[in-house]
Amino acid sequence: DELIEIADHVANISAKHEGADPEIDETREHPSDILDYFRGKLEIQESGHWDFMTENFMDKFIALNKTAQLLTENGLSFLAAPDLHR
Repeated sequence: DELIEIADHVANISAKHEGADPEIDETREHPSDILDYFRGKLEIQESGHWDFMTENFMDKFIALNKTAQLLTENGLSFLAAPDLHR
């Protein structure tokens, strides 16, 4: 909501999505955790967290699409960052 409120008058604003919207993330058995990015695949699988992290990953895309939809509905244009990970 805060992003929508300020996006029309703050230049070069960005929204970064690490996981689900907070109200969704707090209901998860294994909420999104930035430290999970530094775990190895084998350790994640052996810990039984693979399915949790897959759900967190999908939550991130739902949140991203929700943000894009809200920006569009409010007449705000946006660009994805095409060179972000080059």
